[in-house]
Amino acid sequence: MPRNLRLETRFFLECLAEASLDATELLLRPAFIKLAPGHGCGDDNFERKLRILAQRGIIDRPRATDRRIIRLTELGRSSITPAVDPDQQWSRPWDGIWRFVLFDVAEHDRKLRDRLRRELAATRLGYLQGSVWVTPDPLAGLRQTISSLTADPEALLFIEGRPCAGERDAAIVAGAWNFARINEAHRKYLRIHDTIPAPADSSQQWRLWLAAEREAWQEAAAIDPFLPERLLPSDYLGRKAVRARRKALRTLAAHYFAAPAAAHRSPSP
Repeated sequence: MPRNLRLETRFFLECLAEASLDATELLLRPAFIKLAPGHGCGDDNFERKLRILAQRGIIDRPRATDRRIIRLTELGRSSITPAVDPDQQWSRPWDGIWRFVLFDVAEHDRKLRDRLRRELAATRLGYLQGSVWVTPDPLAGLRQTISSLTADPEALLFIEGRPCAGERDAAIVAGAWNFARINEAHRKYLRIHDTIPAPADSSQQWRLWLAAEREAWQEAAAIDPFLPERLLPSDYLGRKAVRARRKALRTLAAHYFAAPAAAHRSPSP
């Protein structure tokens, strides 16, 4: 995956994907866009950038039959695919069963304790206590990963079930994830989103905004567990932030490309 794409290039590729596909299909299959005359087709600098992206395998060069068509390659899609798809995560079914991970590691083995906590946090589990973690998702893959971190199988305990003292799911969610912090991160993103420059603003203004936009989104996405919809708090701001980001991409795509996304959608080959 390319890791040194400029912010402007990465955002352009996200616009390319957003302009060609519905939200439910975003980044899931090859994207085709028709560039209109006057939107960069005759611009030498734009053409040079397209050649560089093609050389790096991120896009397919326009075909001789229609030089206005650009396609994101698999590498191109992977370079902008987020670590988690919010829509897919929110819409996933939940069987009503909670999964708990408990570990008992000696205090002197602090490095192992920290490794376990980092691994559990990275997979978006919430923690009820420092050594009691919870998720609504099956643990099959995670069990193997974290079990390999310790040579003592008795140090880890995996439990599936429901609390038996009448605890509500909302109480488990509130105890396991800090949604005040999560909402503040999304609120920060929304504030930055609202300062999006005008198309005619300077490239420096755009560079500053792109850097702030990406940093704010990555910060919010890193701490959001993207729980199934039925478990989300009523005041959760994640969906609003995702809608705002998608709107920004579509707005910018309209300036890159000739017409709204629907007019350019093409079937996969």
